[in-house]
Amino acid sequence: MSSAPTAGEAASAGAALLGVLGVSAALVPAGPLAVAVAGVVAGGLALTGLDWGRVGRLVLRLKWFYLSLLVFYGLWPTGSGDWVTGLQEAGWRIVALMLVVVLVVWLTGRFPRPALVRALGGILSGPRQVLGRWGERFARRLFLALAIFEGERSALEQRRAGLRGVRRARLAQVREWLVLRLDQALAGSGDVAADIPAESGIPLGGRIPKGALVWLWAGVVAVWCVALGTGIE
Repeated sequence: MSSAPTAGEAASAGAALLGVLGVSAALVPAGPLAVAVAGVVAGGLALTGLDWGRVGRLVLRLKWFYLSLLVFYGLWPTGSGDWVTGLQEAGWRIVALMLVVVLVVWLTGRFPRPALVRALGGILSGPRQVLGRWGERFARRLFLALAIFEGERSALEQRRAGLRGVRRARLAQVREWLVLRLDQALAGSGDVAADIPAESGIPLGGRIPKGALVWLWAGVVAVWCVALGTGIE
């Protein structure tokens, strides 16, 4: 059973969380220069410790979303461009999404879940919890759902192996079961919480990556300067 995070640990986790959100928001337009700068930021953070196995698994789980981007922008390119321009834009958006995955894996790998829950809950509830405790409850359920999304592969395979019928029907049943599990997680089901993977991240009371936070926020400033400068031009 993990201990409660201290105010300092929650503050550091909050700074990292806001920094990751800042870089991710700047990547929404997926401008090439912004993506390149974000890649440098993500690369620097990766040097402080990154589970590349988790990155690979999460990147592969989004493969159908990548394909949908290629099809959408290839068939309906933005502006007056042709399908080649559309595919290029889709490519930059795919790379931007992969970088967001890297940032999220770094965040959840460097900070334990209790610190991230407290940090996000404090941000959502406002100063001095003026909006009540709903922010912490939402943060707890959000990280619970993310943990299930990432760690449910073995349970899915076991459930699929126990089903009978045509492949399409079995996939539909597994999909319905997974949606139900996510819905239970967001509703705060204790049964689902007991099945989630063990918490990742450095232990509470461990060394907080101060240098990584400085690098991250320098990257936030840099990527937003590039994104805004490109937009103005």
